Amino acid sequence: MIKKFIGQDDWHEVYEELENENLKLSVYDNFIINLMGNVNGKAVLDFGCGPGMIGQALENLNADVDVYDINKKILKIARKRLLEKNVIYNATDIDKNKYDFVLCNLVLCIVEDEQVIEITKSIYNSLKNSGIALVGFCNPKIFKIRESKLDIRHFSGEGYKKNHTYLKQKIEGGYFILEKHRPIDWYSEVFKKADFVVSKKIFTDAYFWKGKKINDFIIFKLKK
Repeated sequence: MIKKFIGQDDWHEVYEELENENLKLSVYDNFIINLMGNVNGKAVLDFGCGPGMIGQALENLNADVDVYDINKKILKIARKRLLEKNVIYNATDIDKNKYDFVLCNLVLCIVEDEQVIEITKSIYNSLKNSGIALVGFCNPKIFKIRESKLDIRHFSGEGYKKNHTYLKQKIEGGYFILEKHRPIDWYSEVFKKADFVVSKKIFTDAYFWKGKKINDFIIFKLKK
C-alpha cells in the first residue's frame, strides 16, 4: 500500500523530507552548484525552488538569488531562508533578460509535455544574452534499473523511446511520485525549438549499486 503519494500541488507536504535528503544533496545539489563556478555577484533564478535549499546555498556564495515555485505553500517555506524580495510568486512576474544563470532542478520530469515547453520558454526569456540555464532531471537512461541509492521504480512496461509515466518511491523520504519518462533526444529538441544552444549534457557521478552502474541525473547546460 502506498503510504504517501505526492502530486504536483502537494510538495509542501513533504518539505521536511526534502530538507533532509542528504544523499540527494551530495549527489545532485552540490554537483549542480559546482557546475556554476564563481557565482559572486551573479544574478541567479532557481525555477522550481522547493523549500529553497539551493537558493540559500547560492546566497551564501554571494549570488543575487531569486526563487520561484508554482506551489505557493512551499514558497512560504522558502521565504524563511531568503528575503521576501527574492521570492517570486507568479511566473508572469519573472523579469526578462535579467539572469546570468537559471537553474531548473528536477522539475521537468514531473510535469506534462506542454508544461515542459512552457517552462523552457520562460527560462529562455528570463536569461540575459549569453546567459546559461542548467536544467536537471532524473536520467532517462536508467529507466530499466529498478533500484538506486535514491529511488525505487515501478515499471510501466513501456520502452525507452516512448514518453510515459511510472511510479517512483523516494527512498530517503519514503513517499511516492508519478514521474515522466522521456528520451534525452526529446528534451534536446524542445530546448532547441526554444532557441537554446545545447552546450553540454552532463551526468552526475556514477556509482555501483547492486551490480549496476548508475548515474542518477542528467543536467543540460543550455546557452541563450
